[in-house]
Formats: sequence, C-alpha cells, structure tokens
Amino acid sequence: MGLFTNIRRALTASKFQRKDLKIIEAIPTERFATIVFQFKDEGWELTDAPGDLDVSRDSWQGKLRKGTSTLTCNWNNDDEGEIVGLTRIIEGIGKDFNLKVQSTPSR
Repeated sequence: MGLFTNIRRALTASKFQRKDLKIIEAIPTERFATIVFQFKDEGWELTDAPGDLDVSRDSWQGKLRKGTSTLTCNWNNDDEGEIVGLTRIIEGIGKDFNLKVQSTPSR
C-alpha cells in the first residue's frame, strides 16, 4: 500500500468516526433493492438519483432522506450495493437484513 492510500484511508476512518457513520458493503442486488424500496415505502425521499433503482444499468446511486437523516446508497454490477449512514440506522438495517456492518469502507 502506498503512502497516499494510507492517508486516504486514515482520513476516511476519521470522517466516519467524527460523523458517527457506518457502512454496509457487498449487499446482494436483490436485497439492496428491497432495502431501498422498503425505505421509500416508509416515507424516505429518494434524492440525487437519476430515477428509481434499475439493475439493467451498470451503476446507480442516490440518497434516501427523512428529516435530518440521510443514507447514501450506491450500487454497481461489480461491487453490488453499499449503504452509508448514521450508526443507529445502519446497525438497524444490518440487524433487520442480516448484513455485516463495518466502521469504515474496506477499500
């Protein structure tokens, strides 16, 4: 690993800790879509997205917002889905959908 990679990872880890964020990575496509649509059904607003999740594309990203809470959702064919947000929300998603919650991104 190079110096810049180490610096970037340290800065990312610091940001996640400072802002009380967690991440779930490598969410299978079907489960990722279920999570996104369930949150929309529960009143979360989908913003910054080119439309609803469409797995026929190579990638998709958007944000789910409700009040002051925001979940950043990314999906692509290679890495599948990832969701970043406040610890309390992400840990709830991890528990409800049996997914591994991480303190920082793995890459």
